[in-house]
Amino acid sequence: MNRTAGRLLKRGAIVVAFLLIIALGITAIPAITVGGRNDFATSLPKAGVVHPEAIRQAYGFLAKDTRFDAFVALQDGQELARWGEADLPINTHSVRKSLLSGLYGIAVEKGYVRLDQTLAELGIDDNVVPLTAMEKSATVRDLLMSRSGVYIEAAGEVQGMKDRRPRRGSHRPGEFFYYNNWDFNVLGVIFEQRTGMSIGQAFNEWIAKPTGMTRFKPEHVIYEQPRYTQHRQFVIFLSAADLARFGMLYANGGRWGTAQVIPEHWVAESTRAYSAVNDMDPFTGYGYLWWIDSDGYVWADGWGGQFMLVDARRHQVLVARNDTGRSLLQMGWFVLFDGDGWRSHQQRLHALMVEAVDKT
Repeated sequence: MNRTAGRLLKRGAIVVAFLLIIALGITAIPAITVGGRNDFATSLPKAGVVHPEAIRQAYGFLAKDTRFDAFVALQDGQELARWGEADLPINTHSVRKSLLSGLYGIAVEKGYVRLDQTLAELGIDDNVVPLTAMEKSATVRDLLMSRSGVYIEAAGEVQGMKDRRPRRGSHRPGEFFYYNNWDFNVLGVIFEQRTGMSIGQAFNEWIAKPTGMTRFKPEHVIYEQPRYTQHRQFVIFLSAADLARFGMLYANGGRWGTAQVIPEHWVAESTRAYSAVNDMDPFTGYGYLWWIDSDGYVWADGWGGQFMLVDARRHQVLVARNDTGRSLLQMGWFVLFDGDGWRSHQQRLHALMVEAVDKT
């Protein structure tokens, strides 16, 4: 190799290294700033534990047999168990949909939106892939049930969702259940248009403050806008501890203490199964952005191991979280070197929490 070629190779290597450093720097930029404890944050009292050995078993199970990074269990609004990075805001992934369901219950009660309003009435279209007249006849209720009948590419879809997407025009609105990110994203758009508030602002005012959440900030809701659709995806970062407070609302008929935060009738209506589910064990039904399992428990479920189980019969809620990162670099690291959480692990933890407070 002559000296000129060697210099060119050396310069090329320097350029590649420089570009790699820039790329790593960009992907390492965090999507949110974690921030400190909220001024309106409240502390929860400790729940009474009948069988402390069950709590110790749960902590050992979490450390040795699961990939979870955080776990919180509440009993009657009191802290039953807390493990790991419970205060760290983590991407909720598809758990965002259940959070939005709670906001819709409040928005409907306040008169901002009606469930029977159609996309046409609300002025919803897609300027990249225009909707047909039939698609525009879908109602807000259809979208909440994931039965819009709108089958076009949507932000945030994983490959499995793309593979299962029905042929466009194959089902009328309300006819067929397909877990559809288009529905979920457009519900976010409708919510913000009708209320005049961002999802982050509404969640902060309507839910975080009344329940005394410790870490959530309005800016912990961010957006992703692809080129292939007009409608962006909202992304919510929320800690395990704060998510458990939201779940407690559903375990207690929408109440936090003496305050009715989410209408009681909405909690019942939104967690009723409207569609049968056959390929998502242990889930057997889907409500308004909530999963229902074979034992009647209500779940919020997200990619990477984001689980919230609501046991309303016992006024108990369990949250288990995997930290998938707050930047593209961290998420890439998670995909390569970490792994998804298992619903069966959440079920095992639920059994231990039930045992911990069992007085029989």
